Amino acid sequence: MRLVDIYVPESIGQAEEYVVVTWLKRVGDPVQEGELLLVVQVEKVAYDIPSPVSGTLAEILVQQGEVAGRDQPLARVAVEAEETTPPAPSPGEVLASPLARRLAREHNVDLRQVEGTGRDGRITERDVRRYLEQQQAAASEAPAQQEARDVRASPAAKRLAREHNVDLREVKGTGRGGRITERDVLAYLEARQARERTIPFAGMRATIARRMRESLQSTAQVTLHTEADVTELVEWYQQHASEHGITYTDFIVRACALALREHPRLNAVLEADHIRLLPEVHIGVAVALDEGLVVPVIQNADRKGLRALAAARRELAERARAGRLTAEEMSGGTFTVTNLGMYEIDGFTPILNPPEVAILGVGRIVEKIVIHRGKVAQRSMMTLSLTFDHQVVDGAPAAAFLQTVKKHLEQPDVLLRET
Repeated sequence: MRLVDIYVPESIGQAEEYVVVTWLKRVGDPVQEGELLLVVQVEKVAYDIPSPVSGTLAEILVQQGEVAGRDQPLARVAVEAEETTPPAPSPGEVLASPLARRLAREHNVDLRQVEGTGRDGRITERDVRRYLEQQQAAASEAPAQQEARDVRASPAAKRLAREHNVDLREVKGTGRGGRITERDVLAYLEARQARERTIPFAGMRATIARRMRESLQSTAQVTLHTEADVTELVEWYQQHASEHGITYTDFIVRACALALREHPRLNAVLEADHIRLLPEVHIGVAVALDEGLVVPVIQNADRKGLRALAAARRELAERARAGRLTAEEMSGGTFTVTNLGMYEIDGFTPILNPPEVAILGVGRIVEKIVIHRGKVAQRSMMTLSLTFDHQVVDGAPAAAFLQTVKKHLEQPDVLLRET
């Protein structure tokens, strides 16, 4: 028997990190070549990973919910050893792949110093990269270790400091003559743990950050704000929402879908030297997860009635929270709605989701004293914030679109009609 390492296939892309969503096999289960082993998530999209070989799942190296690097094996499958035996290397020859040899030459690495993890001890490109990382880490740690040796501390204190990567110069010694004791290092570690809490800036969080920077750098974003009097909408919602399973977000998506029919310049993309008006209306609805924000897309939203929209949104939101969205369910959006009203936010400036040219931010509903039909009245008011790309749309057409959305929300009978 021999063990075969299982990696994320290169066909998925070149992301640096992947999140393991779920394992479909257990250790000891037989697997066939091409049979699904697990599901991973990268850049908010879930992918099925098949086994490249037939055998038995011998070991799971990355558990559900954990993050794996691009070159990190996810599992090992035990397969029957081939009957043929590869020729033995000549004395002094190092078994290494061509990519490993090229990388070693580029970085002046002696392959005899590298431990091979491939078949029969063959050195792979991953082995050389791992060796380079270890050498770099050792080089950066050497000065700090020398400085630590110059600090007056007991052997036990120094050993504990090395194990926990503690700079002894930051530890106050309480021993004789200011000597640092093991107890001093323990006290330092307790204090550090109490004040530190870090969250890795990787995976989905890093992807979101990159896309937000790209959005701001590639577009001319302007935001318009208005208030909609949604008193009639609130009255309908309080009487019928629980019966039909409809949320305020569903009304907003419906209002935007109808408005995009009337204002096609907001349902467009900028491509090189021309603006392409899109015939279909596909609306993305932002869903907040612990790791970040995902935007599943309701296809052909303008052709769906309110109940159909609500059903589609619920299903997509459930799949998003379960980490089971497909690439198709995350792509093709022509407009986005993001609602922060449930967090008691009045208004905000949403950032575009390229290549879309507009996004609507929705705030909470607030009871206000306003002038309504010439009289002072208490009304339910909702803040709407439209961000658009001024390269594609001017202020007046964008304002006209927002005015149409506002009108639809103020007259919910229009939104309740079937398509």
